Amino acid sequence: MRTSEPTAETGAVNWAVIRQEYESRSFLPAMICKRHGITPYQLRYRRQSEGWLSCRARIVTKADLVARMLKVFDKQIRNLEAAVNEPIDKQANVLSTMTKTLDKLIEMGAAERDVEPPSRKDMADLRDKLAKRLDQFKKR
Repeated sequence: MRTSEPTAETGAVNWAVIRQEYESRSFLPAMICKRHGITPYQLRYRRQSEGWLSCRARIVTKADLVARMLKVFDKQIRNLEAAVNEPIDKQANVLSTMTKTLDKLIEMGAAERDVEPPSRKDMADLRDKLAKRLDQFKKR
């Protein structure tokens, strides 16, 4: 008996197994239906009502996420540069948070193969630049 085959007693289908097979792309949807004794309409209904990941969806890689986060980071820096009227304390907190984020992004990028980890000098230079920026904001 298959793991999600309807039982004679309950008539229940193991939708968790079906979902796992569908989202992991283990089998084509038609094969999943055949294996578990369900119709394509039942599969589609469950997928839509429970918000399953589409079998056509592109799987996001770690490198994609890091690249997107770096773009957001760049946009935040531009917004911070344009925000002249905000209090210095708020700007300092934002820069501090952004520095931590950048550290984490660099760390994640270095975890990839064939990527040289950042040197302490690079990190020190970045922190110095951010400190100079803070001083410039304070002098306004």
